[in-house]
Amino acid sequence: MGGAADDLIFCPDCHRRTEVVLDHATGDTICTECALVLDAHYVDEGSEWRNFADDGGGEDRDPSRVGGASDPFLNNAPLDTRIVFNGPQKTQADGGHALPRMRINTGPDPEQSLVEAFRAITDMADRLGLVATIRDRAKDVYKKMDEAKACPRGKKRDQFYAACLFVACRNEGKPRTYKELATATSGGATAKKEVGRMTTLIKKVLGEEAGQVMDIGVVHAADYMRRFCSRLGMGNQEMRAAQEAARRLDDTLDVRRNPESIAAAISYMVVQRAGASKTVKDVSMATGVAEATIKEAHKDLTPHVELLFA
Repeated sequence: MGGAADDLIFCPDCHRRTEVVLDHATGDTICTECALVLDAHYVDEGSEWRNFADDGGGEDRDPSRVGGASDPFLNNAPLDTRIVFNGPQKTQADGGHALPRMRINTGPDPEQSLVEAFRAITDMADRLGLVATIRDRAKDVYKKMDEAKACPRGKKRDQFYAACLFVACRNEGKPRTYKELATATSGGATAKKEVGRMTTLIKKVLGEEAGQVMDIGVVHAADYMRRFCSRLGMGNQEMRAAQEAARRLDDTLDVRRNPESIAAAISYMVVQRAGASKTVKDVSMATGVAEATIKEAHKDLTPHVELLFA
């Protein structure tokens, strides 16, 4: 039901002027004393405001706004209008002089491809549980690639969106593995090599051709530890021990393995030391690192166990 009207209105049932209320849902003006509908289908000529308060959280959600949300990476023009000259046309009204014949074409926004890409990146980021800063960074990477005319089309778009998110995660100091990003694509985890190739393309175009530096930083095993430990259900004490072991390894040892492999091996060592009933397979499922790789990395780290967990 809507709010009360400002003026009193005469009610034929009450035989006097009474207070009324306006039902915005139906447009009816109703007497507050006898509930008689005094005026049906009233049209509210004010601005139409949509309430998004119950649409979920998110730092970029506006609880009250008109129309769709604006995107800082788009011009937000809904339609593109062009005037086309088709050539001269003689008319009798002006004595046969040739006048240009015009046609107005109204078509879709030329940024429609960006809109669709940004929507796909947002959906992918939501499925992966990535924060808004990473999502927006990935949009920026995609837009720069689009401006450089280097965005792949067709079936590889999914992997390219994942590569944009991979670069964004590295930029924000919250790295994800190729396999983690690939799980959000239509090809699944098996698409990790293609995500890696797309990432190489991005670094080449934005780093060399566009003259920009892709500051994706150096990833360490410690960058993966909290997420891996959380997936394995470790407590705070075990998590701190794993993170400290990863930091000591980076400071004192030179193990020539991928940081995610080292992080998975340290996670396995911690659950073993804690007496948890976790197998190599469990660690592999939680980290996305192959069982054989975890075993090999574990073998490399075993001689240094006292240093890592002193």
